[in-house]
Amino acid sequence: MRILFVHEVNWASKPVYEIHDYPELLSLRGHDVVFIDFPEVDRPTKFQHFRDRFVTERQIAGRAHLNSSVEVLTPGRVGQAPFDRLLHSITFVPLLTRVLRAREFDAIVLYGVPTNGWQTIVLAKRFRIPVLFRAIDVSHVLRKTVFSPLIRLAEKVVYRSSDWVSANNQRLAEYCVENGANPRRVSVDYPGLDLQRFRPSTKDFGLQKVNHLESGDKVVLFMGTLYRFSGMRKFLSLFTEELSKDRKIKVLILGDGEERVEIEKLVRRLGIAEQVRLTGFVSYDELPRYLCLADVAINPFENQLVTNGALPWKVVQYLACGIPTVSTPLAGLTAFTGTGSDNGIVYSDLSAAFVAELVRLLNDPERRGKMSDQARQFVQAKNNWSNCIVEFEERIAHLIQLK
Repeated sequence: MRILFVHEVNWASKPVYEIHDYPELLSLRGHDVVFIDFPEVDRPTKFQHFRDRFVTERQIAGRAHLNSSVEVLTPGRVGQAPFDRLLHSITFVPLLTRVLRAREFDAIVLYGVPTNGWQTIVLAKRFRIPVLFRAIDVSHVLRKTVFSPLIRLAEKVVYRSSDWVSANNQRLAEYCVENGANPRRVSVDYPGLDLQRFRPSTKDFGLQKVNHLESGDKVVLFMGTLYRFSGMRKFLSLFTEELSKDRKIKVLILGDGEERVEIEKLVRRLGIAEQVRLTGFVSYDELPRYLCLADVAINPFENQLVTNGALPWKVVQYLACGIPTVSTPLAGLTAFTGTGSDNGIVYSDLSAAFVAELVRLLNDPERRGKMSDQARQFVQAKNNWSNCIVEFEERIAHLIQLK
């Protein structure tokens, strides 16, 4: 099959997740795969600003999977953020028209919504190419912006007009139907995970030293983008008393984002800077080594539409590495794992009870060992790419037949 993927993020700089996995694995299965991205840059240099005005076409070797190769087309970018995205909604159209006319794609897998989603839908209908929209989040609440009402309108157009909607969790599938998707053409398709890359291992002594961790420290880890709804500021405020009681407890935060500066200020104000380390983003290749420094991982996301409608992928990566996890009970996540006690996760609201569950786990190595085994077994059964990619491939083939 000839498959075009369309998204509104930067392929080369975005942390690796399913937008890289699906195209790369499909290319390894013999399909002709092209990916159109968007050259998002927070603070472009003068050279980047000049270079990004031009369309670029590159064959990029796999970021997530060895021996894969995906052709990445990057439209020109005009202006500074956020106006570059507004202009892109226009400048993207000639590129997509040219590509659709030249390549004769069998199907389009669409991730984008406001920046290039509705345009893709319109042009795909003109060229009679079926579109599978891959829903992974609720776009209009992902970030604070004055354009949220317009983004929500774009969501509804994409949900209603796509030939199929594939959601990465049950709650998000329900949200898509509530906002116009045809319930007979909506599915929940959980992605896989590289279980060779993400697997349990012993703590790396050298990496501990670099991150000012000592043998015997009890490490609590958070990984991912520091969104305003990450819950980390509230968690640290709740956890400060426990940190003062036990100087061997350390908090390792792998990530960056809109809340980082405020978190750093809070850490200094609370006087816990010696026990909290923010590393920034860690490369995909190094990530498993960092995750395995943890004794317990956390996902303290606040209970909102954006968090309930997502499957926090960090949690699946924690579990694959055999790390017992304490998480707030989010609808998309609990539908995936269930709420039983055999999946490696303890659920609790972000309150004193969350901290109590965490402390109990930190002080009970026997229970952590049991949960570690359960976590790994759960992910092996549910997120094996050898099964997940075949199911997604069949989903696309079925869509082509329906069209």
